[in-house]
Amino acid sequence: MSFLRFSNQLFRKLIVTTTLVGGLSVSPFVLAAGEPLQIGKGASGNFLAGRHADQSGKSVEALKFYETATSQGRIATASLYRRIYILALSEGRIEDALKALDKAEKAGAKAPFVNLVRSVQAFKDKDYVAAEKLIRDDTGALSRHLSASMVGWAKVGQKDGEGAIKALAPLKANAATTPLYDLHAALIEDALDNTDSAMGHYVTLLKNAGLTSRITQLLGWHLERNGKFKDALELYTKFAITDQGAVILDMAQERIRKKITPPLVVETAQDGVSEALLNIAQIYQTQAADTRVPILAHLALYLRPDSVPAQMVIAQSLETNSRFEEANAIYAKIPRTEPQSWTARLQTALNFNSMGEEKKAIHQLKSLAKEHPQRPVPLIDLGNLLRSYDRYKEAAQAYTDALKRITKIGAHHWGLYYSRGVSYEQSKQWPKAEKDFLKALELKPDQPSVLNYLGYSWIDQGLHLDRALKMIEKAESLRPRDGYIVDSVGWGLYRLGKFDEAVKKLERAVMLNPSDPVINDHLGDALWRVGRTREARFQWERALTLDPDEKVKKDLDEKLKSGLKPLPTK
Repeated sequence: MSFLRFSNQLFRKLIVTTTLVGGLSVSPFVLAAGEPLQIGKGASGNFLAGRHADQSGKSVEALKFYETATSQGRIATASLYRRIYILALSEGRIEDALKALDKAEKAGAKAPFVNLVRSVQAFKDKDYVAAEKLIRDDTGALSRHLSASMVGWAKVGQKDGEGAIKALAPLKANAATTPLYDLHAALIEDALDNTDSAMGHYVTLLKNAGLTSRITQLLGWHLERNGKFKDALELYTKFAITDQGAVILDMAQERIRKKITPPLVVETAQDGVSEALLNIAQIYQTQAADTRVPILAHLALYLRPDSVPAQMVIAQSLETNSRFEEANAIYAKIPRTEPQSWTARLQTALNFNSMGEEKKAIHQLKSLAKEHPQRPVPLIDLGNLLRSYDRYKEAAQAYTDALKRITKIGAHHWGLYYSRGVSYEQSKQWPKAEKDFLKALELKPDQPSVLNYLGYSWIDQGLHLDRALKMIEKAESLRPRDGYIVDSVGWGLYRLGKFDEAVKKLERAVMLNPSDPVINDHLGDALWRVGRTREARFQWERALTLDPDEKVKKDLDEKLKSGLKPLPTK
């Protein structure tokens, strides 16, 4: 641990004022004369260590240092308690957050999400009247999104089923929130044992929101509980086109075979509010990295500690912040009996890779592929991982093994053929690559990436030039700001001898993607052919600074030495 020591002769006291992420404005505090400032030691040192950790995005460490600092000296200010409250919420330490909130408010600080958090606490304590009042009195944007559903579940807690459904009514006023109305109306009616009403809302929800993993589970379990096994299996089969859907179908078939009745997904008011919090967290999570996501998910988990969907959202939030090891620790706790376990274990492998543990990642994916020999996804992920390490032959084999597991090829499988085609092309197996690219286009004729890759490959080999140029021009019309595709068009024009047109396209490609060595190299070639040799050499020299591979580097060195060879005369 490094130490900052201040000379007593130069400094009689230290005044620290700062503003941190999340609105921490710390009041000045005084370091006593003669007290050395040691990072991580003493109130001042722990505060500064916390500040550094906070600004570095290390919230666990920041929280530890801040809490230690408040227990050691006069740095325990309203704004610091406010920051501890926010960090504790984000890390799922809800009880500690509530204690910090009490101290912050006692010291005069205003904090965000107060009514929401205290309402959740009231639900935890089964004080439904207080919970309803707190959420109704809250004017914050977050609570406005949650108010109707939370009030509805507060009414359920107060044994007021009719009032619960009426409380949801504001959700019907907006098309974007109508699915939330039907979701919570279905869950409330289900919890109140109003089977027919629940079914009506589930059907409307399915119509408006489509088939998702959560809707499939909720409606499917409702059907199973009411003996409609055929309808449930039809629903599961429709969703089984996805990997998660295949897992749900497998588990349902096993359940029905053993005559096991699935429980209510949401039984209590606490369960319902947990679901409501999770709904909004998932909406925010799909839009962008949002600091409210882990707070909402942790509050959901606080009310329902066994909520696997909440655990999944928290793990995904950790991944967004590159906290892969912590995410994997959450995934490891998800029971194998839960449908999300399969996804969690797949994601664990990808996280191993992100952590630089390539061997663990490969082993995990191979183990999952062996565990369920009918599921292709572990092998597809394995192929993608191997391709990222330039292990193209192995990647192609993984994709081939995955394709063997797919009983019915559909349009959505174009990406698998494309990925295998890339692997074949990179491992010098062009005939196989060409066949896969053509198959991908058969499945999805206007896919820009495939049009570009096949068209560029043909152009680079001098094959089917007119057809290839049309393909990449089609790709450009679909993605006009993709520098790689614009480069392909320019290179196609170059190979057809249309050098003036090629220069214009390649100049645009360089503008769109200035750091790519091959695009700069191509522009240099085109400039040379139109007599702009000085500019051509500049582009080649620039390409050399952009870390080209050895083959491109060798070609660049030769061109800088001798230029391009004259074109053969016709």
